[in-house]
Order: sequence, then C-alpha cells, then structure tokens
Amino acid sequence: MTAVPGFRPGSSPRRDTLARLRRGWPAYLFLLPTLLLVGYFSYYPAYIAVTRAFTDWDGLNVPNFTGVENFQRAVSDPVMGQATLNMAIWVVLGLILALLPPLLISELIFHLRGRRRQYAYRTLFVIPIVIPSLVLLLVWGSFYRSDGLLNTLLGSVGLGGLRHDWLSDPGTALYSLIFLGFPYVDAFNFLLLYAGLQGIPQDVFDAAKIDGATGWRRVLRVDLPLLRPQLGLIAVLAIIGNVQYFISPLVLTSGGPGFATTVPALLMYFTATRDGEYGYAMAIAVLLMILVVALTGLSRWISRGSR
Repeated sequence: MTAVPGFRPGSSPRRDTLARLRRGWPAYLFLLPTLLLVGYFSYYPAYIAVTRAFTDWDGLNVPNFTGVENFQRAVSDPVMGQATLNMAIWVVLGLILALLPPLLISELIFHLRGRRRQYAYRTLFVIPIVIPSLVLLLVWGSFYRSDGLLNTLLGSVGLGGLRHDWLSDPGTALYSLIFLGFPYVDAFNFLLLYAGLQGIPQDVFDAAKIDGATGWRRVLRVDLPLLRPQLGLIAVLAIIGNVQYFISPLVLTSGGPGFATTVPALLMYFTATRDGEYGYAMAIAVLLMILVVALTGLSRWISRGSR
C-alpha cells in the first residue's frame, strides 16, 4: 500500500496540535507570568470600564445598573461635543506633525555624506528623549506667556500687535498646545523612518539614479513607497496617542479657557476624579476605545488599499 504524501496513518490535526503544545511547553511556561500581568493590568481594566459604563457608580459603593443612560448623556452633552471637536483637530494636526517633520529630518540626515556626520546629527535629535516631558511642558508654558519668549520675538521683528497670552486666548490656546515644541521631531518616529531608509538596498538607489529619479522625485517614487510599513505604523500610533492624550491640557490649561482645550480624555479624567462620576467617565472611556479601534481599522484599510 502506497502512503499518501503528507499523510501519516493514525495522525489527526488535534493530536498534532497537542504534540506541538507538549514540545513547546517551556516557552509557554515562561510566557505565562507575562500573560497574567497583561491580562490583569490591561484587559481587566478594560472589562471594568465596559461593565461599569452601564452603571451609576461613584467609585466606592456598589454600582447601580442604568442601562445606556451614560452613553445618551455623552452623546447629548455639549461639553463632550466641544471636546470631541477639539480632539478631531488634535488628531489631524497631530498626525501631520508625527509624519512630516521626522520624515524630512530622516531624509536629510540619511543623505548626509559621512557616517560620523550622520551619527552626530542622529544623536542630537535623539538626546532630548531623556528630558522629562513635564519639564518641557513647563518650559513651553512660560514660552507662551504674555511676557514669554514668543511675544518677545514677535516684538523684536515688528509684530508686536500679535503679542498676547497664547494659552489664555480661546482662539489660540488649543493650537498652542498642539504645536507645543514645534518644530517637533519625535525621536521614535525619526529613528523608525531612518532605520527604514537604511533597510533600502543601495542597488535600488543606484537604479533610481540611473532612471533620473533624484531629489524629491526619488523621495516620492522610491523612499515613500518603501517606507509605507513604517509610515503606517507611525500613523496608527499617532492616532491612538492623540485620541487618548490629555497631559498638556491638564498641566498647562486645565482644559480652559472655558472648554477651548478640553478633550474627551481630559473630560473623562475630571469627571472621575473631580466630580466622582465614575460611571459616566467609564462610558466616555468606552466611546474612546471604540473610536480608537474604528480609526485604527480605517487607517489599516487605507494603507492596504493604497498598495
């Protein structure tokens, strides 16, 4: 009797799976503590947020089930509407800031002549990552004050009419926070794109040069298509980070003036810690989770569709 290739008498997919699990049990054993920690510190809080979002809960006593009341309140809340608009502006501009400056700097440094020169400039852009972010926020807070450096610079170039307290003006407070640190170059994004450029074979650059693709033409036709995985990852991380971000409004403006710099994550924080409405805060958190999943899926779909 001739055996069928790839088929072993007496074997079954279930038995093969169990055999593979038995062979890899040391790896699963070492992964188990990490999986338990991830489950407790990541998935369990998400479970708590989802289950308590349907309750009236003060964070201490037994929650009372209220159905979708918290979600109806969030949808009709004018403060939540203003916060959502602020977040949308933040996500769009934050996405541009996360992509363009690191891409420009990585291109410039990558095409510098001399390894040492590239290393020196790369180090200069990465070193600020060791500075605590709170220090940078406080420095930029003083930079935006009426007697700060920005107004001093405007006055010195004859633009004194534009001088004002940038964080106290509802028309400029949100944009001042978004462009805080501009021209901002995120070290992680910069290193990711720089590594992507280093991964492109030299033969590709040589072939592009022979075909006449130099300068911006090479960037558009060679670099950007080959950097698509890195750009897609940065876009996803920027969307997730900007939807959940609330540190600079909390530290510098407390969401003001009025609600000019309030974002949903900050509203969730104040609702829970200042107002004691943990149930409503959990509903906002669930809406943010749904939004992050939807935007991430949309960005992945756009990225795959452009291939």
